[in-house]
Amino acid sequence: MKKMILLLLIVSFFIVSCGQTSERGTDINYKQGFTDITIASEGNKEEYQGQPLQLPISAHNTLAYDLEDVSVSIKGFDNHFVEMYTEQQQLALLEGKSVFNHEGMKEHFLFEGLIKKLLPGAEKEQEDYRVYVYYKSKVEFSPSICVASQPAGPGYVGAAYDTYQGGCTFQKEISYTGQGAPLGVTGLEIISRPGKQVELRMKIEKRGKGKVGKVTLASAALGGKPLTCEFRGDTVQDGYSFEEEQKSVILICAGYLSSDAAYTTPLFVELRYDYEINQKETLTIFE
Repeated sequence: MKKMILLLLIVSFFIVSCGQTSERGTDINYKQGFTDITIASEGNKEEYQGQPLQLPISAHNTLAYDLEDVSVSIKGFDNHFVEMYTEQQQLALLEGKSVFNHEGMKEHFLFEGLIKKLLPGAEKEQEDYRVYVYYKSKVEFSPSICVASQPAGPGYVGAAYDTYQGGCTFQKEISYTGQGAPLGVTGLEIISRPGKQVELRMKIEKRGKGKVGKVTLASAALGGKPLTCEFRGDTVQDGYSFEEEQKSVILICAGYLSSDAAYTTPLFVELRYDYEINQKETLTIFE
């Protein structure tokens, strides 16, 4: 009888522990901070002349979003010493972190080629090359914010202050630490306008090591109501193109509020972007 009770206690302990672990996993918020995809060349760093070359490359998606239209390529080898049979490979989807995949998806790509003969008298040759990864993805910005209408007429300054006491605490400027991608919103300025109108200015920053290409606005809504938005500065059709050294851009959105009083409401913005990152690697060829 005592053994049976002990067995039941042990089984109950494991059931409770597994349940708590599962609940903790679903509570993890991956959509925070800034992160880049991880690239690794997993082949030999040293090879001999006149031999076939196998170059395994891994791409690990540690972002909080799936990557689409992924392209992995090898560039930079001197064709006098290394001939690549395949220089580019593609993948339709590389899944990101989620409650179903806490680590994100890791994919391996095998590039094959031939190591040619060295120059007469040469004992070795050092070849630098780069692994490029290009993809398309998205980033979501979805905070709950306090908004307040500014009544028309002189003498009213309540919503101009950094804090406003009403149904919630109004903050005119709010800082954020990213949303789990190399591109994200780092600042929000809330400007109340007469007639239950509001203007939202979002600072979108590139914090990754790669290059952001075109950024487009997929959707924007405040309290479920669509916002009218535009990027500040030079734009391309349906979006904004980052310059080579540019780090940030301002997205300005305007909409209407549901009440004159201060209240909390969800803001949702989805941005689509294309991105390219590369990593330097070295292969040493011996005689």
